[in-house]
Formats: sequence, structure tokens, C-alpha cells
Amino acid sequence: MQTAADTARAVTDIADALDDRDLPRARRHFDAATKGQPEDAMTGFLKQLAATVALPKGMVLYGFGIDVWANPHRSDHAWRCGDCPWTGSNYATAEGARAAAEGHAAEYHPNRPPAVVDYCGDAYWKAVEAAEA
Repeated sequence: MQTAADTARAVTDIADALDDRDLPRARRHFDAATKGQPEDAMTGFLKQLAATVALPKGMVLYGFGIDVWANPHRSDHAWRCGDCPWTGSNYATAEGARAAAEGHAAEYHPNRPPAVVDYCGDAYWKAVEAAEA
């Protein structure tokens, strides 16, 4: 069983590797951190990884599952809402994830729909930079 410090270090190492766009390194860290771990530990670990992705209020983020969830083994497209806990995963295409995110924004936030933004787009990164300033 890993210690909390081991888990925190693994989360940081994976996030850093993903930021560097080094998928093989991220996967190595992920695999080492999760080898032999019980399911309840995995759930917490995946939540910690997801928490490394900034979700600005007023936005629904969509893109590659790797980026949206900070999980180097995702092969889907996904979305996550910055205004509520709703998410969507397992879309085959970015267009499918975007359409579902737009549907979520309109249906669940009709009075003030959040902007639907691509993880790789300028609008997302400008919002992240502004929040960090």
C-alpha cells in the first residue's frame, strides 16, 4: 500500500509528464503507482489526478480524456463542467464530447450557460492563466 506522500508524488510526476506531453513517462509513473493497489485506493488516486486539471467556473471543458481527466491511459474524449459536478466520458470523437457538453450547458444551466471550451483552445488557457494570476 502506498503512503499519502507516495501518492502525492505520483500525482505530481504524472501531471508534470502530461504537461510536458510525455505520454510514455506519464504511463510509467501511473503504472508504477497503481500496480497492486486495491480498487478503493485507485478511486482516490484517479480523483487526485482529475483534481490537477483546472476547471474554471463558467466553462465546460472538453477534449481528450487524457487531458480532461489527467489519466494517461484514457483513449476517449470527455467533458467536465466547472459549474457543477457533471461529467461525460467515453466519446469516440471530440465533436461528440463537444456536442454533449453543449447539451449539458443548455439543459442544466439554461439561465447562465457556461462556455464550452476545448482543452487545447486559447479560451481555456487564458482562463487558467487569469485564475492563477
